[in-house]
Amino acid sequence: MSHPAAELRPARADDAPALAQFAAQAFTDTYRGLDDDQDIADYCAEHFTPAVMAAVIADPACSTMLAWVGDALAGYAIVRDKPAPPCVTGRAVQLWRLYLDQAFIGQRLGARLMQAAQAEARRRGAQTLWLGVYDRNVRAVDFYRRFGFVQVGTSEFLFGGRIYADPIYAAAVPKLATA
Repeated sequence: MSHPAAELRPARADDAPALAQFAAQAFTDTYRGLDDDQDIADYCAEHFTPAVMAAVIADPACSTMLAWVGDALAGYAIVRDKPAPPCVTGRAVQLWRLYLDQAFIGQRLGARLMQAAQAEARRRGAQTLWLGVYDRNVRAVDFYRRFGFVQVGTSEFLFGGRIYADPIYAAAVPKLATA
């Protein structure tokens, strides 16, 4: 199935409601069947409101990139300055979130968002891009590995009243190719 070309652009304040709705749906779609439905709904209700997303968009520590296909939000990525866990080396920034609408998986849109995240990491002077990922989210783990991410440790993640030991992955930020 082919899709029209996607436009990648930085999020604006007026994108917060659409991003909140999209983020909640993408999170739900990703983790349905991996975790308890009520825990997923509770997490989304806390972390993906328009107010929360507006605060993320406005936060200078975060860069939020949106992928639009026509008038539909198809994906997003957020890079943020956050102290890296001790297992991550070098000047590092976090790839906090990268999600696609299920209909766009396999269309290279995730790769474009990753490249935008890598470019933002370079712009911020980072040598390393790091992230936490749920080890049962095999599709995401495989995606990150294709971009050179390797597991370097674990970090605690509170979800549904339980603490998980989420794997931490890191990759060198690619240097710009020189002609």
